[in-house]
Amino acid sequence: MEFGVCLLSAVPLRAFPGHQSEMVSQLLFGDIFSVMEKRKDWYQVKMQQDHYQGWVAANQIQALEESDFRAIAANLGNVISADLLQMLEDQSRGSSFPIGAGATLPFYEKGKLSVAGKVFEYAGKVIKEPDPGKISRIALTFLNVPYLWGGRSAFGIDCSGFTQLVYKMAGIKIPRDSAIQATQGEAVHLINEALPGDLLFFDNQDEEINHVGILLQEGHIIHAHGKVRVDRIDHQGIYNSDLKRYTHPLRLIKRIHPVV
Repeated sequence: MEFGVCLLSAVPLRAFPGHQSEMVSQLLFGDIFSVMEKRKDWYQVKMQQDHYQGWVAANQIQALEESDFRAIAANLGNVISADLLQMLEDQSRGSSFPIGAGATLPFYEKGKLSVAGKVFEYAGKVIKEPDPGKISRIALTFLNVPYLWGGRSAFGIDCSGFTQLVYKMAGIKIPRDSAIQATQGEAVHLINEALPGDLLFFDNQDEEINHVGILLQEGHIIHAHGKVRVDRIDHQGIYNSDLKRYTHPLRLIKRIHPVV
């Protein structure tokens, strides 16, 4: 196998080959990748979207022809699932399973898609023409999704997985981890100059960026902390109304989306 695709809801991408290893990210339905190495029943893969690398179990992925890999990578006929959760019917097997918002639906046409020799039917809403002006609206779709380290789906998500997935649905590619996301885009120097959809980054006691969220209207931020939630934001950082204290000191603001 040189190229592959994920045809399951969400598959763990692990730091090392083994089910006990830390989950560093996830493959979602429709994610494609190239294979770097194989060890027994595990493949080290590099995701096409952001070049993120990790190990995935061989029985959770599907081989993909290079021509199909290139076509999906070139976004030929792809759409993105828009419903938070929706059933996908595997017509090849006569069964169905749920997929989440932000999944890629390759070769989609009139509710059907055929990939890696399998035929699927999807009756949910899709995004055919991503719109960067809808970042805030898309982000609110994930409200109350539980926090999961390494997660990037409606079944569980971490802070940078959340921002990456929302931006993907808005048509903007950004890296996987918050510290790398913080190197992208244009700096916004004051919180009162920030616009809805801007990324806000926060650091720890060692001044390392370890958290990210998305600015909403009127001094509010949406971010994954325990769950995807909305909190107050000002020049000091995030104020959690449940805990009645600041939880994350603001480090910097970046604008990656176009101003609309």
